[in-house]
Amino acid sequence: MLIAGVWLAIVLTAVSAEALDVGIEPYRQAAQASEVGVVAGHVYEESRKPGGPVKPLTGAAVALLPRSEALLTSLERFKEDARGSSKAFTAAAPAMRRAQEALERELVQAGAPDLAPRVGVGTDGAFRIADVPAGSWLVLVWHSTSQVVSAAKGSEREANIYQLPSRTTGFQAVTVWLRAITVAPGQTVSLELNDRNEWFRGVIEDKRRGAGAGR
Repeated sequence: MLIAGVWLAIVLTAVSAEALDVGIEPYRQAAQASEVGVVAGHVYEESRKPGGPVKPLTGAAVALLPRSEALLTSLERFKEDARGSSKAFTAAAPAMRRAQEALERELVQAGAPDLAPRVGVGTDGAFRIADVPAGSWLVLVWHSTSQVVSAAKGSEREANIYQLPSRTTGFQAVTVWLRAITVAPGQTVSLELNDRNEWFRGVIEDKRRGAGAGR
């Protein structure tokens, strides 16, 4: 297995080089012909009690991207590698985010920032992206919650659950949903995303070090 840093460099180079293999022209043509649809949905946590109310995951970030096989390959590889070691696990979510952002930058540089919209999830857990050109897309949704790993008794247990080094003082518990969709003219793609159908769960470490933590 390649170490996380080397693999990340290889993947980001591949995404940068191949981002435009998604072909932005078909999306442009669809937009100009008003062949557009809607991507909408809800992001929530299901109730732990039968019949209880769901909890909207307000603040989750929704990104829509033209389908990129290079990006899909990198995301799937990071997910697979995360099972191999605690180091790869803690590296996975940040690497996924950087891979996504690399594609978004490529779209901006290609003059197509409108093909990488981002929206936030509202207080009711809903999101909606209108005027989406017909074609194949990827939906990436991120939700995170801050966790503090104190020096108290619970710190060792928390570190074990999230596969974190013992020196970690805090982290973001991250949930990621990834969906490949096809948008058709005049149609709405509806997504129901919850804590039982997520694509990946990981962490983003707080890089601040606690007392006595080494490099």
